[in-house]
Amino acid sequence: MKQARLLRGHTQKTLARLARISQSAIASYESGLRHSSRSVRKLAQILKIELEWLETGKGPMEMPMEGYDLSDTLPPVGVAETMPRVARRPRPQAPWPFPNIAPSQFDGLTIDDRAMLEALTQTFIETAQARRTVKPRGRKIG
Repeated sequence: MKQARLLRGHTQKTLARLARISQSAIASYESGLRHSSRSVRKLAQILKIELEWLETGKGPMEMPMEGYDLSDTLPPVGVAETMPRVARRPRPQAPWPFPNIAPSQFDGLTIDDRAMLEALTQTFIETAQARRTVKPRGRKIG
């Protein structure tokens, strides 16, 4: 739980306030001393993570991308192109992945700047993943 809490940018105090439980309860959950399915369910919803991962540590922590509503991240469409939304259970918003960059800073970028940022990010991710799969070679001495 601590990993998810930190990833979402919450302190124990703020998470406790949102869940309407005590800060010591959060500390007990994080240390593994407390297990309550009722509160854990509420914490999973607040942290927008999979309940099974929080309860058992198994499976993915993040909800699958189709579990998030990304409609507000797309460029606005013309009035004639809008489609009415079908009433359904609201999906959680995708978490903002950059703790040191405000969403408003990103929103201030031009479309070209956003495309460049996306290309740079994709290149970085691919390079980082490739680096992890390459095994270092031993050096020959002499």
